[in-house]
Amino acid sequence: MKKKHHFVRVLVPVFGAVALLCLYAATRVASEAAAVERPAEATADPVKGPHGGRLLVDGDLAVEVTIFERGVPPTFRVYAFEQDEPLDVAQVTLTIELQRLGGRLDTFKFKKEADYLRGNGVVEEPHSFDVTVIAERRGRSHQWTYPSYEGRVSFTPEAVVNSGLVVETTGPATIERRLTAYGRIVPNTDLQADVIPRYSGIVMAAHKALGDTVAAGEPVAVVQSNDSLQSYEVRSPIAGTIVRKDIRLGEFLPEGRIVYRVTDSSTVWADLHVYRRDYASLRLNQPVTLRGGEDLPETTATISYLAPFGAAATQTLLARVELPNPNGEWRPGWFVTGEILVERVDVPLAVRAEALQTFRDWDVVFVNDGSLFEVRPLELGRRDANWVEVLSGIDAGQKYAAGNSFIIKADIGKSGASHDH
Repeated sequence: MKKKHHFVRVLVPVFGAVALLCLYAATRVASEAAAVERPAEATADPVKGPHGGRLLVDGDLAVEVTIFERGVPPTFRVYAFEQDEPLDVAQVTLTIELQRLGGRLDTFKFKKEADYLRGNGVVEEPHSFDVTVIAERRGRSHQWTYPSYEGRVSFTPEAVVNSGLVVETTGPATIERRLTAYGRIVPNTDLQADVIPRYSGIVMAAHKALGDTVAAGEPVAVVQSNDSLQSYEVRSPIAGTIVRKDIRLGEFLPEGRIVYRVTDSSTVWADLHVYRRDYASLRLNQPVTLRGGEDLPETTATISYLAPFGAAATQTLLARVELPNPNGEWRPGWFVTGEILVERVDVPLAVRAEALQTFRDWDVVFVNDGSLFEVRPLELGRRDANWVEVLSGIDAGQKYAAGNSFIIKADIGKSGASHDH
């Protein structure tokens, strides 16, 4: 006697076979009235075949559509049945069309391999599309359509506005690679001068105190020469601020004694300490953004000096930035952080760094088409704080959620988006 419902017995135990057979029969009867499967809203739980794929039935012909991806790129495998029995797939000519969000159409042709028909290309992620299956056998055409969505949600215009979603268009961007270094502000010793009396003698007057400002050529002390007993004025060679004082009224000054040190703080140095592994990336005149914290303004200057020797204790090297300081805001001794611009490159395609989310094991953005948002896995390249280069996964000119995209990810999570074939 001919064995009936062989593939049903493979799928379930004996006690469940009757129930699944009834479900299969009901599906086949319904298909005789209309060979087009209804959208997901009408068929929330599609009928499964013995290989775990979607079972499509039209009259006496049934096909089971699966995507095989264990250890290989995702590929369609389609099995065929007639009157509940496995069918030689060589009798079936098959085409599958995938209509993706944004209008892209992927078409797959099939050839026999083992006991299934194998598609002629990779089914790219995400596996989210409207599917059309066209089968021909013995001069009769069969067609099914159904939605198979993954990582897709819909937002009304009002919901987009209320949630703060920001939609932008992909395109070129400038990516900057920066290196962070730490250091402190020190005086610019090129603008520093010591005041030394020409002759030894007795101090008759000391006009300046620590912190006083002086003009170039201004008298700062009076000394009576020990040789001539004549008094003479000691003058500052530069304008600036008194930062050192070593003179007292009435004392004897030996020859060569430094009595004042004057510093011009109109520029200062930011001495940054860079680890040896990063030092090869540095060049003179590279821009540096400096931050001193508190109420100091962020400012930009350039590298003016790179030390040829390293510090043995810290294994760092010195990169010096000459910093304009007309208002005296940057005071020597204060700590500072420098962001050194190492590389600036124009890339043809990039997305906002804040747009990136994770979905399964992918880095993704959510492309936008009308009211729909859908996950799109990306292959990424260079990045900075603002932009990420895109090597593949999205085309230039596509709209995507650039800001507050975590809202879409959360909504997809609540909707229970799956990866089910």
